[in-house]
Amino acid sequence: MSLRPHTLALLSLLAVSSAKAEPRPWTNAQGKQVQAEFGGMKDGNVTLIMSGGQTATVALASLSAEDQAWVRQNTTNTPKPAASTADPADAARIPWDKRRMPSEVKEPMLYMNIKVVKEEPGSCIYESGHFQFKTSAKLGAILMKDVCRAFESTYELVRLMPWGIIPKPEEGRAKFQAELYASRDQYLATGAPPWSGGVYVRPDKVFRMPFNELGISNTVGANGAYYRKGEINNDTITHEITHQMMHEYLPYMPVWLIEGLAEYTSNLAYKGGMFSVSGDGTSFLAKQPGSRNRGLMSAMRYKPQWIGVKEVWGYTTDISTRHEIKSFKVADHEEQRARPAGPPPSMEDLANRYHSSHILAYFFVHDDGGRRLMRYFDALHEEKKKWPAFWDQVDAYNAELKKLRPLYDAYRSAMKEFMQQPGVKDLGGGRFSYPKGLTPPTPPPSPPKDPQPPDDTDPDAVCAKHLGILLNDRSLEQIEQEVRAMFLKNGFSL
Repeated sequence: MSLRPHTLALLSLLAVSSAKAEPRPWTNAQGKQVQAEFGGMKDGNVTLIMSGGQTATVALASLSAEDQAWVRQNTTNTPKPAASTADPADAARIPWDKRRMPSEVKEPMLYMNIKVVKEEPGSCIYESGHFQFKTSAKLGAILMKDVCRAFESTYELVRLMPWGIIPKPEEGRAKFQAELYASRDQYLATGAPPWSGGVYVRPDKVFRMPFNELGISNTVGANGAYYRKGEINNDTITHEITHQMMHEYLPYMPVWLIEGLAEYTSNLAYKGGMFSVSGDGTSFLAKQPGSRNRGLMSAMRYKPQWIGVKEVWGYTTDISTRHEIKSFKVADHEEQRARPAGPPPSMEDLANRYHSSHILAYFFVHDDGGRRLMRYFDALHEEKKKWPAFWDQVDAYNAELKKLRPLYDAYRSAMKEFMQQPGVKDLGGGRFSYPKGLTPPTPPPSPPKDPQPPDDTDPDAVCAKHLGILLNDRSLEQIEQEVRAMFLKNGFSL
């Protein structure tokens, strides 16, 4: 799973109260001068407040070098982003102590009508209540209804679980997006992992899956459409759509919990559009031959093994590489950098990690009646409100750096030539000496400073920030003992 890259730098909205207090002279590149107060800077533009209260917006680059330096010097002490903002989902969320685990979940009939938006060779679009499906081949009406049932019932399942999640399409989307491919080659050409049966790509905000994993026939039938062969395989659909329904929360969760909860939902007994939640532990019993024969699991020739709580806990940012996080503070960033990537894990290793993530997620679903997991998601709900302003600031920084980069490149080139002049000596540590007759190149403006993330939280370690709620003052060794006791009591094997 790809999460958003974390690049720290300049804030998007820069303003300092002391800088605004007094008018000062401002000069543009043509020498024209005006007396005004500094009203802040955004997206490379400076706001000036005139004596009568009128405002003017000018490009920073249009001001004199002295004014540009003054703006940068006085726009570094920006306050941190607001701790929290309103969320439209707040009103719809039920308090955690009033939520209950459903015993079964059926697809909402209200959203089961299929709309054909487009059917052209190689490109078709269908829509249900919450999803838009783009397919590389035409699907029969009955098959499309069965596919829709699997998607819409998963939407309803995540919505009704007691975690307080209100699924809504990703930002900028009216419906959740799904892409279905007639051939596996088409699917792999999107960059999907070769061992996967389906994938939710968070940066693209899209769920992708090949026909063969859906349970669709390998040949085209009447009217040039594909048809169902047997039951629709909802395992991969449920797993990946669970990710999509929880997309707002994914950056703030460790990968073992992300994958563990998706494995939890995809292992629930499902038939005819209905999930049996009350039987969520039956997946740990002996399975019938051929069950769960999809994606990664189709390559397995033995039963996945439990790797233990302590080992699972270290899969924080990537299921392929263990990365133990002991602190979520920026100050500790250097001490907890991800280890260099080693050789890719085997299919057996991956299967063990997914299986073990499922076990640990199942434990927290039921630990203390699921109350700690509910409170954990409540903390994530508040956490996710804090970050949009910060990422806007990061985007503004990247834009500012892009503007400054040519100046830095030109300065480096000029300095390289200057250092080759007779009499110029490199003293080390960025210091140098030169004859009086020479003038070194003028340094470019200072680079923008990093924004301050919420609560001094390292964006690469925020996934560990609220795990204390789940631990509840217990050690990983204690959790291991409790997991084993729960499974033993319920008659399940690890």
